[in-house]
Amino acid sequence: MQKVSMARYTSIYGTVSSVTPLRTSHDMARCSLMLSMMSQSLGQVNLIVTSQTYVLEQHTFKSGDSIIAVYDTMAPVPLIYPPQFTAIALIRDTDGRQAMFDYFDENLVNSDNTLKLNLTNNYDTQILLSNGQIFFYPPGKHYLLVVYMFTTRSIPAITTPSKVIVFCSPEQTP
Repeated sequence: MQKVSMARYTSIYGTVSSVTPLRTSHDMARCSLMLSMMSQSLGQVNLIVTSQTYVLEQHTFKSGDSIIAVYDTMAPVPLIYPPQFTAIALIRDTDGRQAMFDYFDENLVNSDNTLKLNLTNNYDTQILLSNGQIFFYPPGKHYLLVVYMFTTRSIPAITTPSKVIVFCSPEQTP
């Protein structure tokens, strides 16, 4: 029997309801925000946005913006309503964008074998480091934030992304 793995990171789609400073007694809270959104799948959701949250194109979110938020499904969360997650990445949702954050192997297949990247024509895809600089190597064997529009109906689905953001681990940097 084949082991079925569950994705560690998941994306939720919705509309920003409000953006407010995070109010806690912890000093780090000065650098954090609470972004409330009405999601398509979970209803009202609160996202903690820290200085470690990656925001594609450094977009400043406001009420009414369409948004894709990525969070870690394995991270502890308080048992409150609305649900509250710490955002790993935020993407402005324009023109039906889709996004996935996951580990992609050397064949550019994600960890649960649901998405394969087609990068045969690199002119169609921007491949960048998380700091916005060009990534000159094959992006496999890294965590990637993949932004795309369409996929095939195959298993795994295949897409030619518009943008790939490569997150290098500290041991991979010089």
